[in-house]
Amino acid sequence: MASEHDDPQAPDLKESRTFENLKAAFAADAQALGRCAFFASRADIEGHDEVGHVFRSAARAGETVLLGHLEFLRAVADPQTGLPIGGSEQNLLSAIERETYAAEILFAGFARTAREEGFDQVAEWFATLSRAGQARARCLQRALDALRAETYVGEEPRANRR
Repeated sequence: MASEHDDPQAPDLKESRTFENLKAAFAADAQALGRCAFFASRADIEGHDEVGHVFRSAARAGETVLLGHLEFLRAVADPQTGLPIGGSEQNLLSAIERETYAAEILFAGFARTAREEGFDQVAEWFATLSRAGQARARCLQRALDALRAETYVGEEPRANRR
């Protein structure tokens, strides 16, 4: 099935309000997914299994919506990094960029601000997220290095497969 981004006469999505709307919808739906996951865990803690199930179902539906947004967004770029979405190498590069930015700039800065304002627990939370982001970026970088060396297939390097 051909898409609009395969049609040379289709309008340019990159310079459109529609592209901005897709990015905003992606961000809003990602937040909604996170809220549903949190609400499900709270319902479970309170012993409301059915409510937790409803929230988890909503989260799964939200994942489908996010994938739909990305199908359109990939015609232009990753909505968070501006880097191309495409094959695994491009996607790893974009994911590394985002994790590195979140760890080194975003969460580190948030931690500094929280400490300055006297919110030490929040500052430690952001510092923890920064460290976790650095670890994810390293993991993604290892996957990229293995992919480029053609040693990565699925979960384990080819050399270790039987």
